[in-house]
Amino acid sequence: MQFDSQRAFPYPVLRPDVNDYVDGEFQAIVELDFPEGAQKFLLTAQFALSVDEIAERIASGDARYVLVVACRDTYSRWVIETTETKVTREFDVGSLRGEVEINPYIVAEKEISNFSCALINKEFGDAPFHFEKGAILAVDTPTMVYVDRDAFKPITSIFELVVKESVGATEWNLDCSGDYVRIGLSPKMKERIDIARNSRQNRAILINSLYFAAVMQCVRYLKEGEHENQRWVEIFEQQCHNHNLSLESPEYIVAQTLLKGPLALLDAYVFQESVA
Repeated sequence: MQFDSQRAFPYPVLRPDVNDYVDGEFQAIVELDFPEGAQKFLLTAQFALSVDEIAERIASGDARYVLVVACRDTYSRWVIETTETKVTREFDVGSLRGEVEINPYIVAEKEISNFSCALINKEFGDAPFHFEKGAILAVDTPTMVYVDRDAFKPITSIFELVVKESVGATEWNLDCSGDYVRIGLSPKMKERIDIARNSRQNRAILINSLYFAAVMQCVRYLKEGEHENQRWVEIFEQQCHNHNLSLESPEYIVAQTLLKGPLALLDAYVFQESVA
């Protein structure tokens, strides 16, 4: 079933922007990732439910959380069911491609009689309510993820460090005209950075300096409508989509999110080691 906030049910359903329940929420926080070194995609979902009466039905086995994962490009569909508030599932690399839609529900596992809840809108009349097996008790807004293996790599993967003789000894420049963004460095600086990248401490420093500035400049180019057809632009936009980021956000906010909290890397690998 596709999400439709305007769909009418003959019984109360807990859902966003609809007042079947005058209070209470059901929320699914869904993430799809391709961990470094992994061979499969990893889906993680965390469920939050504030209506105790529905939660009690899940705990008793009368209902369960359900995720429907649909991939149009591979003509595939999966149903994930659980009574736990957190669930993980692996997917083969070839099974997901392009746009993936993940719809969260709470569904009656068996016939439910004598259901009552003070939060149900009085427009539905007096309790108790009856739900058939398979009835939807709650719905949350679907999560849309664009699946491309490059879109799950660190954003730094869109950059290539190259030697550029015309660049000053401690300067750098950007060339965004190709499929990947080239960071031009002097021969000596390129050599030093290649060696430095083998250390976690040095990588943290590079991400907070060279790469952070480069990502911010790429955001600026995209805001100005430049470089629309390059591969790096596609990867950049996919990552923004998967992080629910708008390019209209301040450049430093986009850069911090795509670089996954670069200041935390400094704290972990530079500041802490300095204190030690």
